[in-house]
Amino acid sequence: MKKTVKMGFSTMAGGLLFALVGVAMLFCQVGIEGALIALPIAIISIGGLIAVNGLILLVGRLFARKGSAFAKEIADGDKEIDIIEDDERNIAITRRASTTTYNYMNLLSSPLLIFLIVMQVELVVTLVVLAGLVVKVIMYFLLIRKYRKEM
Repeated sequence: MKKTVKMGFSTMAGGLLFALVGVAMLFCQVGIEGALIALPIAIISIGGLIAVNGLILLVGRLFARKGSAFAKEIADGDKEIDIIEDDERNIAITRRASTTTYNYMNLLSSPLLIFLIVMQVELVVTLVVLAGLVVKVIMYFLLIRKYRKEM
């Protein structure tokens, strides 16, 4: 429990700090042209996403604590939550959902790239999407190699 709460607060703080850096860049930019105009907005967006992920982590922990009947009956309800989170069945369900999501994203990313090319979007945007897809595939193969060595 303590680890999750610390991670949630640190994620929120890091995201807010990241967003504040973006706001400072937005106010300090003078005479910047081209693609760098969008950089502060992107940094603010990424910082906001990181902060919201930390908030979701904290709120999820709070709801799990309040909704558990076991937590209401005994004072140390966090042990029950930790047992539920570390349960092999729940871990398997989460991994299966993540794998299915990854497979669907693979199916959607190629048509997205083709759409960007057909719509003649700027080359930089298309290359960034392509680089993201390449990184995703490389990480996939590296993780498969790592997990096969472990088993």
